[in-house]
Amino acid sequence: MRSTRIPRTAAAGAAMVLALCATPLAAAGPAYADGRQYYVDCSAGDDSAAGTSTTTAWRSLAKVSGTTFGPGDSVLLRSGVTCNGVLAPKGSGTAAAPITVSTYGGSARAFLAGGGARATVYLHNVQGWELRNLDVSDTTTPDSTARTGIYVLLSDYGTGSHYVIDNVNVHDVTGIDSTGPDNEDSGGIVLKAAGSAKPTTFDGITVSNSTVSGTDGYGIATESQWSKRALFPAGENSYVPMTNIRITGNRLSNQGGDGIVVQNGAAPRIDHNVVDGFGLRATAYHSGVWVWNSDKAVMEYNEVSHGASAPPMMAFDADGANSDVTYQYNYSHDNGGGFLAFCTAPGQLSDGVVVRYNASVNDHDASYNGFTFPVIFNGCGVTMTNLSFYGNTVHTSVAKALIGNYGQSVVNYHDNVFVGAPGGSTITDPVSTFKGNVYYNITQVPAGDRGPVYKR
Repeated sequence: MRSTRIPRTAAAGAAMVLALCATPLAAAGPAYADGRQYYVDCSAGDDSAAGTSTTTAWRSLAKVSGTTFGPGDSVLLRSGVTCNGVLAPKGSGTAAAPITVSTYGGSARAFLAGGGARATVYLHNVQGWELRNLDVSDTTTPDSTARTGIYVLLSDYGTGSHYVIDNVNVHDVTGIDSTGPDNEDSGGIVLKAAGSAKPTTFDGITVSNSTVSGTDGYGIATESQWSKRALFPAGENSYVPMTNIRITGNRLSNQGGDGIVVQNGAAPRIDHNVVDGFGLRATAYHSGVWVWNSDKAVMEYNEVSHGASAPPMMAFDADGANSDVTYQYNYSHDNGGGFLAFCTAPGQLSDGVVVRYNASVNDHDASYNGFTFPVIFNGCGVTMTNLSFYGNTVHTSVAKALIGNYGQSVVNYHDNVFVGAPGGSTITDPVSTFKGNVYYNITQVPAGDRGPVYKR
C-alpha cells in the first residue's frame, strides 16, 4: 500500500481482512485401513508385476487407467518421479472408504505430465475419490484446444458423492479462453455435471490447500448442464443443485481467465483463497471469485489482486441467476478492472446480494471500448433486487471513477468508508440509496446522505 494516509477505520478493516485471509495448510489426508494399496514407479516399475508393494510397483499411468479400483483402495505414485500420460482410473469408493491417489517415498509430489491430452487426470462417472499430494501439468504447443489439469465429469450419472482434491499443484496447462457448461472446458481443476437423460449432480466437493497457476479458462470451477429454473428460465434440463461444496485455502496465480467460480451451488463456501493475477489471456470478461445460478453462497476471507484491465476484470462479481449470496471479510487490491460488479445478463434474474466488511485498496477504474468501468460497477442492463453494501472500506489513490450505476438496480449503500484519489473520485449513481457513509476526496456526495465528508 502507498503511504497515503487513510481513515483509521479503513486501515483497521484492511488489517483485519489480511489477518483473516491467512490460514495454514492442512495436513495430508488419512490412510484408510480397508482396501488394497497399489504402487506406481514410472522410472523403474513393471506393469506385469503385482503392483501391491514398493518392490513390485507398476510403471505406467496406462496400467492404472486400465484397472478398476474399489472402496478403500489407494494408488500411490513414487515421490519426485515423472509419469507421462493420462490418469483415468475406473471404479468408485465411498465417503467412508474413498479411493485415494497420492505419493509415496518422499516429500516431493509425484509429477503427472499430460503432454497435450484433453486432461491429465480424468475421473469420468466415478465417485468416492481423493486426489492428494500430486503435481499436475498438461503442456504442449499452443493451439485452439481446451485442456484441463484435473477434470471430473459426470454424464447422465445421477448423484456423485465425495470428491476431495487436496495439496495438489496444477500448473502450465496449455488451454484457451473457454468456459460455460456447453463449451469444452479449459482450466486447472473443473468438476462438471453433464448430460440430458438422467439428472446429474455432485454431493460433497472439497478443493483445498492447492496451487493453480498458468491455466486458461477457469482456475477452479464447478459447472452444470442441469440449470433450468425460475431464476434462469433459459437453462438446460431441470435444475439439480450441487451440495456440500467447499473451496478453501488455495492459491491461484497467472490465470488466463477466472479464478474460482461455483455454478449450481447450494450453500457453497469459498474461503481463505488467494487469487493473484487473473483474466491475463482473455477476450471475455472474467472475475477472481464468483458464483452463478447458485443459492446461499458465502465467499469470505479471500484475497484477490492484479486482475487485468482490458477487458476489465473485477475481483468479485455478483452475477446472474443467484439468490441470497454473501461476500464478506474479503480483501481486494490492485485490480485493473475494479473491486465488484453487480451484473446479470438478460434472461438471468438475481435476488439478494450482501456485500459487507470487505476492504478494497487501490483497485482501478478502467476505460475499455469507450466506456469507463468504475471500481464498483452496477450495470449490464438487467435489474437485480435486494442488494446491500455495508461496512466496507473502499480506498483508492488511482481511480477517478469509484462507483457507477449504468442500469436500474438499486443498491443500499450504508455505513461504508469511501476514499477517493487525490483531486477527487466520482460516485455516479442516481438510483441507489446512500446513508451514513464516510466520504474522503469524493467530488460530489450522493444526495440525501448526511455522513461525514472530508477533503484533502
